[in-house]
Amino acid sequence: MTEPDVLFEESGTRPWVLLFGPVLAAAGIGLESLAPGGASLPLWVGVGLLVFLYTLLLVRTRRRYLRVRLTRTTLEQGTTSLPMSHVTSLRPVDEEHHGLRVLGDGPVVPRRLQPVVLRLTDGTRAVAWARDGAGLRAALEDLLRARAAS
Repeated sequence: MTEPDVLFEESGTRPWVLLFGPVLAAAGIGLESLAPGGASLPLWVGVGLLVFLYTLLLVRTRRRYLRVRLTRTTLEQGTTSLPMSHVTSLRPVDEEHHGLRVLGDGPVVPRRLQPVVLRLTDGTRAVAWARDGAGLRAALEDLLRARAAS
């Protein structure tokens, strides 16, 4: 089975965030080694490990629930998948989106993400979202334009 053409994709977060715990531990060990008595290695390794595990949990959660993927056939928002055959058009950028059904797993558009209002085949509207809302809108417009031309 081949991978469908991906027109737009956001992973939810960047994996380099996982380096925060080890870098914090290394900086703590380095600074504390300059103090009288030397560094407390087990303490800093424990702190680095705890911060790493916490950020690992955050990264995994964000990659699952804030993932955006648009192909020619589906729009995936978090763990929700919407067939593109159900999308008829995009609403204007400045259209109010409060009170509309939000795609994904939450009741509202996630913080710091930009909404894109869609009109569906049943006449209702739904809100898609992405960190790069303009990029998602452009990819959706191109896809709808190509579908209308064929």
